[in-house]
Amino acid sequence: MFVTTTTIYLINHQLRKWNYGAIIFITTVNNGYTIFGYMPIILQYLAYRGGFNPETPTIRGCNLIDTFKPCNVAWINSPNGIPVQSMLLYVQAIAFSIQFLLFTTFSSLADYGNWNRYILLVTTIIGCVFQALPIILVDDDGSHWNIMMGIMCIALISYGATLVFYAAAFPNLSDNLPIVRNTMTDSSLTIEDKDIVKEKWRNHVSAVSTTFSNIGFLIISGVLSGVSFLPWEGKYDFPDGVTHVLGNAPLYNYIGTVVCACFWAINATPYFVFTPKGRRGPPLPKHSNYFTIGWKSIFEALREARKLRYLFMYIFAYFMFSDAVSTINQMTSIIQGEMTGFSAQQMTIFGLVTAITSIIGCLMFLWLSKRFKIRTKTSLLLIVGLTGVVPLWGCFGIHFENFGIRTHRELWVLNVWLGLFTAPIWAWQQTMLAELVPKGKENLFFGLFGVVNKASSWIGPVVIAAITQSTSNLWHGWPFILALFIIATIIILCIDVDKAKLELIEYAKKE
Repeated sequence: MFVTTTTIYLINHQLRKWNYGAIIFITTVNNGYTIFGYMPIILQYLAYRGGFNPETPTIRGCNLIDTFKPCNVAWINSPNGIPVQSMLLYVQAIAFSIQFLLFTTFSSLADYGNWNRYILLVTTIIGCVFQALPIILVDDDGSHWNIMMGIMCIALISYGATLVFYAAAFPNLSDNLPIVRNTMTDSSLTIEDKDIVKEKWRNHVSAVSTTFSNIGFLIISGVLSGVSFLPWEGKYDFPDGVTHVLGNAPLYNYIGTVVCACFWAINATPYFVFTPKGRRGPPLPKHSNYFTIGWKSIFEALREARKLRYLFMYIFAYFMFSDAVSTINQMTSIIQGEMTGFSAQQMTIFGLVTAITSIIGCLMFLWLSKRFKIRTKTSLLLIVGLTGVVPLWGCFGIHFENFGIRTHRELWVLNVWLGLFTAPIWAWQQTMLAELVPKGKENLFFGLFGVVNKASSWIGPVVIAAITQSTSNLWHGWPFILALFIIATIIILCIDVDKAKLELIEYAKKE
């Protein structure tokens, strides 16, 4: 789930009308669409043009028609270079590891004093600029693929900075809905009845918010898909058999980044224009330092989590499956780029399919949970299990050339599957966390989970990149991702939510 500065502004003004607040997610998902869609394809394309086949290292440029042939790029401490696939994964790992260090060290600046507004303004400007910046390489012959790598790293970091501060807002939003507040003060209801109502509306807000974020995804991908069919005869030397439309020209990738960057900038503007400038956070605690309080908060959250056995277990499960899901997205992006010959049109259409099925998936799980009164843990297990089918499926590609995410037909199925079963995972994991976190400690623990997300997101890419570098086969990385899902599923199965709530009651008494 992606959040921008507009999110909190509208939540503050529409708290009693949560359905309007959910609409703001339309403004957010396109940012991730650029960073995890168009920008990796541009980097991959430039690297292929500037790279070399390890069998003929003196000849620059790899085969852009048969992209499954080996292609390496120069890399530090690697005389023979490394596969382009490994380079793409290392870039993601570098960006996420820098995010972890920066956010842990400097995130407290957004929590105390009046730094919040300025951090968001600066990171939003940097994010928008660097998402559009690839346009300067539109005519590059691949010589400057490393510049594109730097642009992508900075874009990833700045985009992540706009997300990290808002995760704790959503349980507070749902808990302050009139229907929930009235339920909490109804003396005729038992604690169990109140918990059921609270859980129901947390699920509702998370699912509907995620749905609206995918509506934003649908809008931007729908517009760009339509533009991709514009005739482009005589303006680009298309390979034989390729339809002469804008979407099949490399230029289209760059257009996509500029459009999405502008869309983000336009929708981020209301926050900075209308939010009162005098708002301040609480003062920095005595004997604290802006640059160390973030690390102290992590250790405090871990220390507190150890008192809550099931929350501590969920931290480890979340560490596993969040890394697995993030790595799946990166691997599928690389595979789709190679299998489609870096066709931005095909990638955009896949994005459109994913957007539509994501909306269906979120609404479907929301309906199922309401219709059959399915608990949050059960829904999360179902979603994690169905998402885990993807790496299992990919494992077959190690030994088969026509099955295991190896064909164009499978890519269509893959994008439908990811939309239906992977998109809802972020809504339900957030609700699950909200059920296990002590009241009044939301900021502490949601902050911890934000850090865990960043801390884990570089591990999968590094491991898969190393495996690919060693085997020259990206598909050998799927078993590792499958193992992460299996471990996460086992841990979640062992979490007893009812006992966890009793733990929270005892914890509150001791506080």
